[in-house]
Amino acid sequence: MMEKELASCTYDRDRLKIVGVGVKGVPMSPAFLKEATEQLVGGWLETLGKVLGESAAPWPKPRTLHMDFFGGCFAFPPTKAMLGPDGKILMWCSAGVTSIADHFGGNLGDLSRAIFADETRRAGRSMEDIMGDVIESSNGSDKLDGRTISIAGILDIYDHEHTAFGAGGPRQLAPVLVSAQDMAQAVDGFFCAGSSPLEPAGAEHSRSYFAKRNQELFLLGPQMSEKDWAAPSVGPGPDDTTIKSFLDSAVQKYGASSVLYISFGSFFFPVATPHLVEAMIDVLLDLETPIPFVFVLAGPMASLPKATIDRIHDSGKGLVCDSWVDQKAILQSGSIGWFLTHGGYNSLTESLSQGIPLIFWPIGAEQAVNAAVFSQEPHAIGIELFQIRAGKQLGPSLRPEAPKITGTVEDAKTEFAQTFAALKGSKGKGLREAAAKIGRLWREERVDGESARELIRFIQY
Repeated sequence: MMEKELASCTYDRDRLKIVGVGVKGVPMSPAFLKEATEQLVGGWLETLGKVLGESAAPWPKPRTLHMDFFGGCFAFPPTKAMLGPDGKILMWCSAGVTSIADHFGGNLGDLSRAIFADETRRAGRSMEDIMGDVIESSNGSDKLDGRTISIAGILDIYDHEHTAFGAGGPRQLAPVLVSAQDMAQAVDGFFCAGSSPLEPAGAEHSRSYFAKRNQELFLLGPQMSEKDWAAPSVGPGPDDTTIKSFLDSAVQKYGASSVLYISFGSFFFPVATPHLVEAMIDVLLDLETPIPFVFVLAGPMASLPKATIDRIHDSGKGLVCDSWVDQKAILQSGSIGWFLTHGGYNSLTESLSQGIPLIFWPIGAEQAVNAAVFSQEPHAIGIELFQIRAGKQLGPSLRPEAPKITGTVEDAKTEFAQTFAALKGSKGKGLREAAAKIGRLWREERVDGESARELIRFIQY
């Protein structure tokens, strides 16, 4: 995928080499994360050994290494030892700047180890069980108790609101997240695609927070190729003829920016609440004034019953794509008016770069935080859904705009209908204007603004 992306770019091929590691097509299973992470870490350490070895000449020894938190957290200790005391390591976070301070500001590893060392607090649990409880709680303890917590000092929520459970919760990722927090304590700094235009309060809070820890923070903003910054209807558009035909037909019938694009990303899907996915589809198909939609099933967990897919296609109102699609090209087509998303930061930036506002259905990771932060006035660029919450996230909300959250099909249908109606009203108009403003600011910032300055500072670090 990266090689395809770079094929359209001009760069010094003598200075950039892509190294593929591991085995393609690791099957999705309970062992997937373990297998994939082991392959990633092994490939990284093997490659780093070659780069730092004598055979690496004429390459100079790197002064700074960039590592992601997901697989990098396990490779960090041996990497630091190989690099030596003078080498620096920066952590890449595929999230917004608000989420970095929120998710990597504490040390859940120390908390987990302290609980495990105390026989009374341990209560017969394994270390892995304790880490799972600590990660699910995210409140400085190992139990959800309804206490109020602060997201990076800018938004208060109940502890059970902090994490989405649409895919079962974060327990299986506990070893990764705890190791990532250990890594976050030791790295020299962080870099991300976050920016002040989108997250003014989060950027200010995070800069101050990490400066006190003597760590750097680089806000690079979205870094995409030139073609991906083309304005809507100017980009290349989707190659898939079925998608293109549906979008063209929708524009002819309903106008530009009339289509709702639905995708939960390449990894996530609300597997814990398939009945609510069906409820959303029911509402869309029953709307008196139709909203045409494209529903992409890109991830290995994403699926719809054949009867549901047939019902959508027979209606003429929707199109289901059961494989990966060129999302950026679809968003650039000029036909998309809204993006219903899990709230992953990559999808968020791709949408906003085209001035397309969002509807948030968070499923896991930092998505609940993104949904809360980016639906908050005065900087809202989307609408958060509440009745789709599941598992331990069900319960009251501190958010003033939240309804009584039940998670029932009936209440979810009511919220879907209200949300889709809002798209065509004053709220929808305001959010479209806000999203378009962010897209314009990002274009300006990358030429002569924060993103440009931060990129230079980052390169020189």
